Amino acid sequence: MEIQDIDLTIVLATLNEIDNLPRLCSDIDSILKNTKIKYQLLFVDDNSSDGTREFIIEYCNKNKLSKYIFNEYKKSTLIARYQGINNADGKYIILMDSDLQHPPKYLLNIYNSLLKHNDIVIASRYVKGGSTGNRKPIRGIISRGASLMAQLLLKSSRQIKDPISCYIGFRKGLKLDIDEGWRGYEIGIFLRASNNNVKVKEIPYRFAERENGKSKVTSSVKFLRVYIIELLLAKRVEIRNYKPIL
Repeated sequence: MEIQDIDLTIVLATLNEIDNLPRLCSDIDSILKNTKIKYQLLFVDDNSSDGTREFIIEYCNKNKLSKYIFNEYKKSTLIARYQGINNADGKYIILMDSDLQHPPKYLLNIYNSLLKHNDIVIASRYVKGGSTGNRKPIRGIISRGASLMAQLLLKSSRQIKDPISCYIGFRKGLKLDIDEGWRGYEIGIFLRASNNNVKVKEIPYRFAERENGKSKVTSSVKFLRVYIIELLLAKRVEIRNYKPIL
């Protein structure tokens, strides 16, 4: 099969996710293998040491369209996803977490929304029908605060109800103005800041709490420090790429 025949690439950034990844991949396959969608999983691993890499190699050996990138040190979720996007073969790309917090059952909703001439589709917790699930109150406070900060600072996020959602799909070929030396988590704010004249659609999903392993956002203080820097960088990107809508 030629690379251009691939309809969809799902980018999965991983770091010690052996407790979650096999189930996630199985769920994705169960949903997509019954469709006519030609898809690949693209794993970007930041030096896992718990068996995640061995599982990825085995999976890709069995599923020849899928592939992986192995980093020899932790580059941050932002850059891992950026690497995945740059190496994706699909006409459309979906980013999702590898820890089952982004339920695979919404993949077809995102993909079908992209086929309706939307450039970016955001799975949102805050539109009608969406839900934050049973997350801890402190996570809710941090999430709402981070969303408000993005809406206040970035024109490209002002009308987005869930601007820090990382469960997103978009058509391949959109500009993504990121430097590989940056660190962070929230690639969606950079995607929108890099492309202001695009059609963005939010669709509902229910966030699921992580069942196994530890969150890669190790503390609220660390997250906020990195996130504030991300917002300032995204503002710079937005200014650099802003084109008035005539």
